[in-house]
Amino acid sequence: MNNLIIKNDKSSIITSLLFLILGICLLVNPAGMVRFITYIIGVIFVVYGSIKLYNYYKLKETISNIQLTLGITAIVVGIIIMFCNGVIEFVIRLIMGGFILANGINKLIVALNSKNTNNKWQTLLVISILLIIVGLYVILKTNIVLSSIGIALIIYSSIDLASYLLYPKNKNIIK
Repeated sequence: MNNLIIKNDKSSIITSLLFLILGICLLVNPAGMVRFITYIIGVIFVVYGSIKLYNYYKLKETISNIQLTLGITAIVVGIIIMFCNGVIEFVIRLIMGGFILANGINKLIVALNSKNTNNKWQTLLVISILLIIVGLYVILKTNIVLSSIGIALIIYSSIDLASYLLYPKNKNIIK
């Protein structure tokens, strides 16, 4: 059997530390992280649009009008993203919570329809009610989704950092 060498390098540590910091920020201040991330994305769109506009006016004869349209659209979208970050957070909650809620409602319907044919329908009924409650909670509770992502990132990065500390670079061989 071939030996598998675990490679833990500096980039793994840096990545884990960045994920740890991101996870802590998402857990402590999810609204602030949404504002920060949407602002960065908005700036990227505005810069992209500005480059398209610059190229259009500089090379007007060789570039099509689609570059002008792309530039203006990207700038407008970037500005909207920068100033509507609360809406973006709400849309994320609505999509994720709506999916969980719809799944719970579907399971509720299946449980009620299988009441006469399946003797385990009560278990499915309880699961469906829990899913409906979780879906509503995600929709109504601000920043719960981002806080959960923060917790997951903290757990992941802690485990990854612990594995690096327990098994330093190229010193552990699994047989």
